[in-house]
Amino acid sequence: MENIYHEGWEQELVYQFLPYDRCKKRAYICSPLSADTNEGIAQNMQATRAYMFYAMKKMGMNASAPHAYLPMILCDNIPSDRALALQFGLELLKGSDILLICGNRISSGMRGEIAHAICLKMPMIAFDEGVYLQVQKELTKRGCDKRKVRLDRENFLMGISAPLSYLENAAMFR
Repeated sequence: MENIYHEGWEQELVYQFLPYDRCKKRAYICSPLSADTNEGIAQNMQATRAYMFYAMKKMGMNASAPHAYLPMILCDNIPSDRALALQFGLELLKGSDILLICGNRISSGMRGEIAHAICLKMPMIAFDEGVYLQVQKELTKRGCDKRKVRLDRENFLMGISAPLSYLENAAMFR
């Protein structure tokens, strides 16, 4: 698999928003932030930025994910900060065309984003089969068409919890 994560990839990700291409589909990245340690949260933030970059480079979408950056200024352990971050995320989600459900598990914050996307009748893509089945179950429970979510096996890197580590390990076996 081609490694698109070169030196300076995060800067390139930021620059995607400067010459904003209104013709590109606007994707909202739904991925885990919560973890048992601060290091785990930092790793999840980096994974989220990697998902954003992948969506931009490989899927041709403008991707947003407030949890890729907001934890730098808001504390997830302070209820008012968490509520503000979640509300901001839901507002960004409203302006999106599609929800990309990344990683291989669904956190409590992701559940809220998925529920909001269901209310908005927004199309969703999952990249991990277990996550896909959970979202289909939630859609069915809410009386919605479970075809609102589709499983994308082609972009499997989006379903891995640590995409950069995966690529580093894969490079060792070449």
